[in-house]
Formats: sequence, structure tokens, C-alpha cells
Amino acid sequence: MTYHRMADAAFAVNIPPGFDVAAGYYGGPAAYHVWPVVDWERFPGPRLPIWVAGTDAAAEAVQAIRALQELKVPLGSFTVVDMETRAGRADVDYVYGFGGALRAAGYRVWTYGSASTVFKLPPLNGYWVADYTSDMSLIDQLLQTGHVRAVQYQADVAPGYDVSLVKQWTEGGMWSGS
Repeated sequence: MTYHRMADAAFAVNIPPGFDVAAGYYGGPAAYHVWPVVDWERFPGPRLPIWVAGTDAAAEAVQAIRALQELKVPLGSFTVVDMETRAGRADVDYVYGFGGALRAAGYRVWTYGSASTVFKLPPLNGYWVADYTSDMSLIDQLLQTGHVRAVQYQADVAPGYDVSLVKQWTEGGMWSGS
């Protein structure tokens, strides 16, 4: 299977050239740094916007939809709800509420989190799994698991970005620049 290489970072300037996809934060109460429009414009190819979840799914969904529209992210594009290590009952409800509202607005949503917890949450349009193994055969095996769209397998690569592999077929749903 062929994969795209993706880098994500709190700060767009940390992502070096050479990646197929760039991912960054577009909002959320727990977002460390929201990328301004100029940061998104640095990447003319596929981009993946990430919302860092809080606790108020309904209000945050309204904010997320507004932010995606302001960034001119086309309907049908993928976005991510970042749940990190959360997987309680309230988190399941949050993912259903947030994801349901974004999907009703025309966006497709992946649930992101650690391999130890993300599968306890609804996949919505797929999972982006954080599993920091260096065994590429295990990463490939995980990518062939149902609902898994991407695997983040390297964290905090200098100068401050993470690396993932993304299934090739997702390209058509990525928000692309010029």
C-alpha cells in the first residue's frame, strides 16, 4: 500500500519542506497555537486542519465550522478532532456531538488520539492514531485496520513537528491550496 507522509506542528514554521501533507491547529479550547491564515498559505498542497477538543461539543462545533469557513476549507474536506488520551463516556458524547455537527455542515471528521484510547471513541470518518513505534510493519498493519486513515509514528522531531503516514486514497478529501 502507498502512503503520504504528513507533518503536523503547533507552529507552521517548524514543518520542513518535503512532506506531502501539512497539518496544524485551526482552533479549540485546548489548542496550544492556532495557525493564522498566513501559516496555512505556506503549504500549497494538501492540508489537514486540527481542532483540539474541549468539553462543549455544541458550542465548539459552531466555532469550528465558522473557523473552517473563514479559512475557506471546502465542504467535503477532512478535519480532525484531537482527543489525545481522552476516552471516557463524556468524551464519546463529545465526539458524537462535535463530529455530528461538522458532518451535518458538510465536513468529514477524523478522531485523533493515542492507540491506547482512540479506539474507545467513535471513528466518525476514520481514526488518526498516535502510536510511536519504529517498526514499519506494525505501522502498516495498523493502517490496514478498519477505520484507520493515518498513523502518527514519530513525535517531537527537531525542530518540533510530528510525522505520520496517511492512506493515499484520502488525498481527494484533503483541503488543498493553490
